Amino acid sequence: MNHLPGDKVLIKKGSHAGRRGVIIKVVGSQSLLRMVESERTCEICTEHLLNYSLAARKAWLKMPTRKVGRPFGTRVSDRVSVTLRIDRELWNAFQDAEEQGLIDNRTATINMLLQNFVDRVHRTGKKAS
Repeated sequence: MNHLPGDKVLIKKGSHAGRRGVIIKVVGSQSLLRMVESERTCEICTEHLLNYSLAARKAWLKMPTRKVGRPFGTRVSDRVSVTLRIDRELWNAFQDAEEQGLIDNRTATINMLLQNFVDRVHRTGKKAS
């Protein structure tokens, strides 16, 4: 696999060592780069580059065919991920309480509050809004 225009790189050696760039053109063993922080261009020997994009392409090709992660059926709890829209002021107050140590476990706290609300709705028989 070779360096390609558009690849994101880190310069390892020379006067630009430690700077990042994007390859504009590759000619032989030289690469023309656009520097990320200054938009300037410079020519660098390709062997002095750490090519993040090339590394990602290689990793993608060698991706394992095995399943990764926890084996099926080993889940610790039966939970569902949910997206909620909460007023910003209320969420900020919740996070402040968490930072102060008043809320120890975010998930357990929200589960408890929701369970209390559901229990109350069932007891009173009133429709929640």
